[in-house]
Amino acid sequence: MPGEEPLEDRARVLDPKVLAEAGALSLKARIVADSVLHGMHRSRHHGSSVEFADHKEYSPGDNVRHLDWRAYARFDRDYVKRFEDESHLRGLLLVDTSASMGYRSGQRSTKLDYAALCAGALAHVLTRQGDAVGLATFADQLDIRVPARARRGQLQEIVEHLERLEPRGTTSLRLALDTLAESMSRRMITVIMSDLLDAGEGAVEAIAKLGARRHDVVLFHLLDPDELDFPFEESTVFVSMEDDREVQIDARAIRKAYLEELERFVARVRSAAQGSRVEYHLLRSGSDPTEALTQFLVRRASMRASAR
Repeated sequence: MPGEEPLEDRARVLDPKVLAEAGALSLKARIVADSVLHGMHRSRHHGSSVEFADHKEYSPGDNVRHLDWRAYARFDRDYVKRFEDESHLRGLLLVDTSASMGYRSGQRSTKLDYAALCAGALAHVLTRQGDAVGLATFADQLDIRVPARARRGQLQEIVEHLERLEPRGTTSLRLALDTLAESMSRRMITVIMSDLLDAGEGAVEAIAKLGARRHDVVLFHLLDPDELDFPFEESTVFVSMEDDREVQIDARAIRKAYLEELERFVARVRSAAQGSRVEYHLLRSGSDPTEALTQFLVRRASMRASAR
């Protein structure tokens, strides 16, 4: 939008080395959350926790100081302004814990470690805003670790579960999302963090289906730099992390074909997501996640503002 501050100016840039040396996940997640909140507070779309959100019709007991006289003049009814602390959201962080998420290149963190960092940072931000947030994981089945609630101790419980996650098993995202959809009695934001590798037949369609049902779905597609850049040069043995498949190939000979196939795969996922109103972010594990997380949360605030 004209005059809107560029996103990169709204979010602090974190040095990945700083995060790597920060120690425990709880500290790393808090550092990222502080950076995200800094970016949100500098956004024109975001204010304090009592920012105006929408209207509701006046009922006895409502604060008369919040009466909107312009709304009264237009509709000949009494309306009061509702504020952000009266319109909290419900969110579920859904993290892929399958074996492929255990891949790491060099000294970088695994994709699962990176997903836990992103989920922990979002949990920090959402709980600070008073939102109800929960945690679920999936590999071959869905596991609700912490139901979405807004209560004291919720953040600590989520972070403790994130710290204990281990990559194992095969992936069945479609089954996990079908199970989740059946259990969702009300709309909520579902944040999926996955590499989508070997996710099973119909995985991408299952994400799109969840979005098509008018659930608010966000997909953070997490890939390792090795998977994105394919830096291998020699004859290399590639071993599947989710079954016993392995193959030895001349990496240099297939690099071009691999990168083209990866590009098609990412494009297909992005297209399916956008076609079903699923917000899509491609993240390189080990990078600073602040910008993507800030963009997600600022966009949510912007959507609420434009819906008034």
